[in-house]
Amino acid sequence: MENSLEQNELIISKNHRPLGEILIEAGLISATQLEIALQQQQNDSRRIGEILASHKWIKQKTADFFVEKWAQLLRQKQKKPLVYYFRHSGLLDEQQIAMALREQKQQEKPTRFHRLVVERGYIKQLTVDFFLANIFEIYHSNVFSFAKPYEILTRYNKGETDFRRTELSKAPLMGVSLKGIKLDGSNLREANLSSCNLSNSSLKQTNLALVNFIKAILTEVNFERANLCQANLGEAHLKDANFTQANLQKADLDRAYLFNTNFAKADLRYAKLPVEYTYKVFYDSETMFDESFDPKQAGWIKIDY
Repeated sequence: MENSLEQNELIISKNHRPLGEILIEAGLISATQLEIALQQQQNDSRRIGEILASHKWIKQKTADFFVEKWAQLLRQKQKKPLVYYFRHSGLLDEQQIAMALREQKQQEKPTRFHRLVVERGYIKQLTVDFFLANIFEIYHSNVFSFAKPYEILTRYNKGETDFRRTELSKAPLMGVSLKGIKLDGSNLREANLSSCNLSNSSLKQTNLALVNFIKAILTEVNFERANLCQANLGEAHLKDANFTQANLQKADLDRAYLFNTNFAKADLRYAKLPVEYTYKVFYDSETMFDESFDPKQAGWIKIDY
């Protein structure tokens, strides 16, 4: 391999795309797995693909395929059937291919091969869509570019925390740990941040509409003037979180852990809120609720500025 492949960040030939970025876009690893591999690589001489394979998250054959062959395959004008790419990338073995082809031949109206292997659970639909988009330029709405999230993960592992005004809409960042970062003014609309840890972070004036925050750790996060319309905060830890002037219309806070949480001047109309609270939750005269919700009766504490 070329020397460039031995650099700390493994780059895919002339495309200059990191291996981890490719694998996540293809649905072959998660953001959490990449984060662990990047952290491990700081004290490990192995390449990212080797680390991922050592955890059995991917096959070494799959990592080698994207490192050594992917860029060349993208440049080829003469395309091959999808099964060729699945075989050579190690995503399907010979037995799986044979079984799928045999079943296909037995059908009166044969199902397309790639649909059949998805139905059998051999490959994810996201993986199929990734190959269709990149090889055949057939695009689907669920194909997502992981370039910016990958950049943030790598920069964060190098000690950077300032990512203000970043475009991260629909980003799949489930389970990642990005404590103490600044995402003020960023766009994370429809991002998946379930089970992530953003403790002590700043998300002021950030677009968080329709974001999945289920079971996220959001201790001491500053959501001042953020848009959390229809965000799902079920079972999220919101101790000392600040929602001053935030838009929480239709947000789901029903099972969220609230302690010293501040909703001063926030818009909570149509939001799902628990009827009773054991812990301190603050609001003020400008906080907006549905007429059916009485914050005083629910145990909320009114504050004056």
